Amino acid sequence: MASAESGWRVVVRIGSGQPELRAALADLPSRARAERLRQLALVGLYSLRCGASVTASERDLQSPPADAAFTARRERLMRALTVEGE
Repeated sequence: MASAESGWRVVVRIGSGQPELRAALADLPSRARAERLRQLALVGLYSLRCGASVTASERDLQSPPADAAFTARRERLMRALTVEGE
């Protein structure tokens, strides 16, 4: 039996109902697709925790999440999501 530390294996089927997501992942190799899905999931979790509908000025007034590990991982993923040249 695998330990809890080894992680999970998840099979995700992305159908025609998510054309934007399919297009974003279509040209990536399988390991890169998996990492990209992890990044997008973390961005989604962050938006749920901090409120995606909050304006930028209101967001600046909110205190950051208390979990330092979450914040550090989020910052790393946000840097990875930034397109070079922007």
